This record gives sequence, structure tokens and C-alpha cells, in this order.
Amino acid sequence: MRLRWRLTLLVLFATGVPVLTGLLVHRQLLQEVFDRAYSDQLDQALEAGVRQARQGYVTAREDLQSSAVMLAEAWQAAVRSGGDPAAGRAALDDAAPALLAPGDRCVLVAEDGGTTVIQAGTVSPRPPAQARPADVPPSVLTAMASLPGGRRLELTREMAADWRADATQLVQTLQVVRGLRLEDARFARHFWLPFLVLSLAALALSVVLALQLSRGITGPVRRLLHGTEQVAAGQWSVQVPPAGRDEIGRLTEGFNAMVRTIGAQNRRLVDLEKLAGWREMARALAHEVKNPLTPIQLTVEEIRARYPGGDPQYEELLDDCTRIVVEEVESLRAVVQRFREFSRPVELEPVPVDLGALVRDVAALQRDLQVDVQVDDRLGPVAADPDRLRQVLMNLAGNAREATAGQDTPRLGLTARGEPDAVVITLEDSGPGIPADERERVFEPYRTGRAGGLGLGLALVKGIVLAHGGSIAVDAGRWGGARFTIRLPRSGNAPPAASAPSGADPTISAPATGPDASAGSAKTGEEDRHA
Repeated sequence: MRLRWRLTLLVLFATGVPVLTGLLVHRQLLQEVFDRAYSDQLDQALEAGVRQARQGYVTAREDLQSSAVMLAEAWQAAVRSGGDPAAGRAALDDAAPALLAPGDRCVLVAEDGGTTVIQAGTVSPRPPAQARPADVPPSVLTAMASLPGGRRLELTREMAADWRADATQLVQTLQVVRGLRLEDARFARHFWLPFLVLSLAALALSVVLALQLSRGITGPVRRLLHGTEQVAAGQWSVQVPPAGRDEIGRLTEGFNAMVRTIGAQNRRLVDLEKLAGWREMARALAHEVKNPLTPIQLTVEEIRARYPGGDPQYEELLDDCTRIVVEEVESLRAVVQRFREFSRPVELEPVPVDLGALVRDVAALQRDLQVDVQVDDRLGPVAADPDRLRQVLMNLAGNAREATAGQDTPRLGLTARGEPDAVVITLEDSGPGIPADERERVFEPYRTGRAGGLGLGLALVKGIVLAHGGSIAVDAGRWGGARFTIRLPRSGNAPPAASAPSGADPTISAPATGPDASAGSAKTGEEDRHA
């Protein structure tokens, strides 16, 4: 399984287990709360309270009705004994305080509807009959007793406010509990579903965050893997885009630095192997050409010496031919000498060199060029061979002179700047420049843009730079001409591991001394010029 999906599943598992566990616990607790809240004991207790309230109401009503009956009996007994309704009224006035509560109201209603208040009490007159909600207890109790002659007694008693409030609350609570019990599953879902939705949202968010997190981790890793595959295929110019300042970002920077270092070393080794091959071929060519030169010259001179004379015209022709052959032999010897010089290993005598002063000296010698010199004052000393570096700069300056010949204002730019581990020297001119497709091969021997040249100058320049453990490259300059960039390490020449392979001058970069240490003058480099 790919790393991205493993990380996603890991984050999802780490988030999902607590969320699902909390979901199950929440549902269990919710069910427990509902079971306890709507238990039979609570229902029974509420029903008992409602029965007690109802029983109190029935008792109060029966008591009031009993008082009404006793007052009616007292009225009837007084009327029978006195024969006068007024006696009944007096009996009622006497019996009412003993049979009625202080707040009760007692009214004697005549046959014609007239009323006589026996006890006013605190009960307000009865309002018109209105529908009373079933769950609201009555506020007033009423009792009636019939009297002879179409009269009747009406008693009213107001129920206590606290009793009514308690009874109302009991009835309403019982109704709510019974309603909730019928709808407990629906209410449980109402409480549980939002938590379920939030839990699923949290899981979905964790998946999104896990994907983003895994992408942030595996993305740079995939780029590093792709870069590694490209390097394995031989593409040493690979650079993986940076991925922040965390460990992966530092790993990416380390990978890029490693690829740059290995690529530079690989290119250096390739250049050294090529240069060693060219030198071996130059050595063999010089050997094969040099051997027949002396016999040819001696043979021609012998022919000239043995001619007895007698024919002035032939003698003149013979002298001219002898002179031409001898001159061409000497020219070939000069060419052989140049091949021999090129085939020799570059031997260095490294000492601390002030490159700034060396660049200024070379610039001062270019009298026929308009020179622009820029030198970093913080260059510091570099371990190098000053004669060889001067030879490199003079060769490149000579090439610039040839490239700008015929211009009204030929220009040459020389800059030297320091880096933490290297010094960079740049030399550019205002000439026609080098085509892009020729820049990679301009340092190969036997490639020259000047008639009569051998194409060894830039090859020799590159050999000297490689011997110092540096590198040289060419591109387009700011004025449209060629720009050569030389990078020299501050630590001096290359280590022995970077020297030429066996079989072809293995001491190319060895810091040795010898009589040929200054071989290859600036004149040799002037044979070359980029196309």
C-alpha cells in the first residue's frame, strides 16, 4: 500500500476510534437517562399526587355540600317551629358561622330569583359559565340545597391558590411524562442524531485533513523518489523543488546539494577522461609525425648536396624545393612540439594567490581593448598556480581580442567574486559569440574557428582549470559575445581521485613540479577561437 494511503488510514483510525467510542457511549448514556427519567416509579408517584389532589377536591366539595344540607335543615326547622320565613332567616344567620369557613359565601335565593346574602365571604360572584381546560383544577367549589317554597341555598368556597398550583403542576407533569414515554424513541433520536451528524462530520473532516497531511508529506517524498529515478538514469541536472523548512525540506535541500556535487564530480571525471584521451591521441600523433621528419629533411639535403651542377635552371629549382621542404619540415616540427606540449600532464605549483591582483594585472595588459574590471575586495587568497592561471586568462583575453577585431570599440569584461567555498572569474567580450549548439564542444581539441589553428588553446585552458579542481563553462554575455565562467575551489587543486584514468597521463591534476610546468604559452591558446 502506498505511503499516502497508509498515513490517511492511520489518521482516520486515530480519529475514528475515539469518535465512534464517544458515539456509542453517548447513545448508551442517553438511553439510560431516558429510562430513568420515564421510569414506572416516576409515573406512579405523579399519579399518586394527582389522586391525592383529586381526593382533596372531592373531600372539600363533600364538606361544603354537607354544610349546605345542614343549613337547609336548620332553616326548615326554624320555619316549622315559628311559622315565619323570617325565623328561618334568623336560624341561618345563627348557624352559618358554625358550619361555614370564614371565606365561604352563602346566599338564599327566593322563588322569584331575589337573593339574600347570609354570609358574604371572600368569594367573588361567579362569572358566567366558561369551558375550563380538563387539566386545570376548579378555583371555586359550589354546593346547593333546596328549600320549600321554591327557595334554595347556594354555597361557594374558593380553593387555595397553592393547592391549585400544585395540582395543576402535577397534572401537567403527568401528561408530559406520559407524552414523552409515548415519544421516547423519537426524542432519543432527536438527541442522538445531532451527535451522530457531528461525529460523522468530524470523521469526514479528519479524512480531508488526513488526505491533506498525507499529500503534504508524500508529495515531497514522491518528488524525491522521481528525482532519484532521474539521477539513476544519469540525469545529473535534476533539482527537486524545495518543500518548506521542516525535515523533508532539509532532506530535499541535502538531496539537491548531493546531486549538484555528484553531478559536478561526474562531469569533471568525464572531462578528465576526454582530456586524457585527447592527450593520448596527441602524444601518439606527435610521435608518428616526428619520426619521419628528420629522414625527409636529411634526404632532401642529401639530394641537394650530391647534385653535380651544370644546369642553372634545375639547380635553382632544386634549391627552391629544398628550401620549401626544409621550411615545411620545421613547421611540422613546431606542430609536433605543440602536440607534445598538449599531451603532457598539467603540473602545478600551488601557492596562495591574490586573484584580484592577478585579474587586474591581466586587464592592464589589454591595451587594445576597452576593459571593464570588477573585483570583489573580499576574495581572499586561493591556493593555485599563478603562472597557469595567468596563462588561462591571457589565452581567453587573446581569443576576445581576435573575436572583436575590426570593431570600433572592442570590449572585454573581467570580474572576480567570492563565494563561501569557491572563487568565480568571468571573462566576456563584445564579439559575435558562440552558437548554443557549439558551446558544449568548444573545449574539445582540434576544433578551431581560425584558419591555420590547431584547436588546442581552449582545450589547454580547460585542462589547467580542471587540474586546479575547478570548472569552466561558456554562455552568452551581456554584450552578446561569449562569456567564460571559471569556478575555482578555495581549497586548491583537485584530489587524486579526480585525476585522469590509467593509460593516459594519470598525473593530469597532480600538484607536481618539473621543467614543463610552464609549458603551453599564451601563444598556444591564441590558436583557438570559438566559432
